[in-house]
Amino acid sequence: MGTLHAIDMVIIAIYFLSLIAIGYYIMISKKTTGETESFLAADRNMGIIRTTGSCAATDIGGGFSIAMGGLGFSLGFSGSWLMAVSALSAVLAAFLMVPKVKRWADRVKGLTTGDLFAARFDNRTGLMAAILVGLSWFTFVGGQVIAGAKLVSGVLGLPITLTIIVAGAVILTYTAMGGLKAVMSTDVFQIAVLLVGIVLIAVPIGFFRVGGIDGLVGKLSASPESAMLLDWGAVSWKEAVGWFLSIFPVWFISIATVQRVIAAKDERTAKLGVFLTGFPIEWPLFALGTTLIGMFARVLLPDLADPELATPALITAILPVGLTGLVVAAYIAAVLSTADSCLVGSVAIFVNDIYRKLINPDANDSELVKVSRIATIVLGILAIGLAYMVPRIIELVLYAYTFGAAGLFFPMLALLFWKRATAAGAFWSILLGGGSAVLWTIAGQPYGLSGSYAGWIISFVTLVAVSLKTDHALEEQVELFFSKE
Repeated sequence: MGTLHAIDMVIIAIYFLSLIAIGYYIMISKKTTGETESFLAADRNMGIIRTTGSCAATDIGGGFSIAMGGLGFSLGFSGSWLMAVSALSAVLAAFLMVPKVKRWADRVKGLTTGDLFAARFDNRTGLMAAILVGLSWFTFVGGQVIAGAKLVSGVLGLPITLTIIVAGAVILTYTAMGGLKAVMSTDVFQIAVLLVGIVLIAVPIGFFRVGGIDGLVGKLSASPESAMLLDWGAVSWKEAVGWFLSIFPVWFISIATVQRVIAAKDERTAKLGVFLTGFPIEWPLFALGTTLIGMFARVLLPDLADPELATPALITAILPVGLTGLVVAAYIAAVLSTADSCLVGSVAIFVNDIYRKLINPDANDSELVKVSRIATIVLGILAIGLAYMVPRIIELVLYAYTFGAAGLFFPMLALLFWKRATAAGAFWSILLGGGSAVLWTIAGQPYGLSGSYAGWIISFVTLVAVSLKTDHALEEQVELFFSKE
């Protein structure tokens, strides 16, 4: 591992400038709807390329990009099941969730998860869902930028502060310029760069360096410790279940999913875009590609102390000048594509669910766009700054994600499929299910079980028990989600 060649730095600089150029073009282009609709809902006319590309880029992100290489290094092929869980979630969400959410959004011009829960249940439940989702995704903005910047800095010798400032400035610039449409457009560019970097460059060169498939198998089979990397069932059942509980709900509760479904031009586009993200993009292309990179690192760099460094270490070890810059840009793209989506999701929730509903209900279109751009800058700087300077605060905010993941999943399923679910049942399911998950986590995860176990059980029981004991609130619009029209 060393420093980047000047040519590689130029390639990365061109990549950054391209993202800003896309954001500027979106900002000055003619809007087909009101400015707020364009900024927060991408004009509701995104086609299959932008819908699919943005869904894939957002979900894969920097976390999966780096983690999958680490799992390939330590677990081999069985580590790819982590990504398979996300792919399964996407495929099921495409058929089970997307159609109803898209019909709702088109009928009432809904914008956020808060709108969704408020429409089906009541304003109290909608506000709680909005705050939890907004806090969760706000946290990920800083987390993604810091994690990616530290990795690039540590591996390539770039100053950490400079890396954070540059990456953060690029994200804030194009997101503030064009909002969700800019994010979705840059996501297409970023997922293309990522898949080319991994599937068409890093994997073929990795195979060449280890002597092809036979060489990889032969070298890994040389010792029992590395031979397990070829076993698709090497991951323990407890770890696999933990992956499922942590990852499977994400497609159903993510503000990023809801926003892209809302932004798609029609139901078919939304459904197909989410489906294609799960299969074939996440599985098998991305899952196996990144896993193989980790396995190549196990053969070529067996003494690597930290499996999480498998991907960047291999890139700098085997790729020639020029291609190194392109593949590094690909992994930076993975970080930015999740960070920008988390940011624009948090902005949408603040502007729509907090500012428009609670602070200034009479705000006009131009004022909402102005607030959106200011919120993008302020929330972005705050998220990155908190993650960098006060990590313990971010650890506290991360509990919001645990809260939301455990508390929102079953209420979301009830919103879509259980007509008898009531506002009271949903509210207390979110509160008690999410709260118990956080308390379990704070207690140190007794018996080695994730807080999601406790959260899911209590959330489900509470939802069913309270709903059966209470009546529908006057605010509930049950038929909006269950009518056949």
